[in-house]
Amino acid sequence: MNTPVNNVNGIGPKTAEYLKNKKVTTVAGLLKFGVTKLALAPGFNPGRATTVINEAKKMVGGSKPLTSKPIEKIKAKKEKSDKKNKKNKKNKDKKNTKKKKEKKEKKKDKNKNKK
Repeated sequence: MNTPVNNVNGIGPKTAEYLKNKKVTTVAGLLKFGVTKLALAPGFNPGRATTVINEAKKMVGGSKPLTSKPIEKIKAKKEKSDKKNKKNKKNKDKKNTKKKKEKKEKKKDKNKNKK
């Protein structure tokens, strides 16, 4: 089925763009992408992802609707991802602060040498 992913209820322009970056452009591709990966999309959670996947299944006349049983697994994965991103940001901020201090010190040294 070649129905565009943005025809699914619950998929707006931003989510369609996110999915396009993940190489998901059709409803069939969205079904293969799955609830777990969709729940990691910005603005999504396991419940919303389940609802959207169920909408996609309705469009293709799919089997019985999913329930959001793997919520704990998805939440844990998302929390791990969030922690990793937070840690990376913190490390980046530390490096930037250190670089700024070094630049300031070099500037002070240059000013001292000029006098």
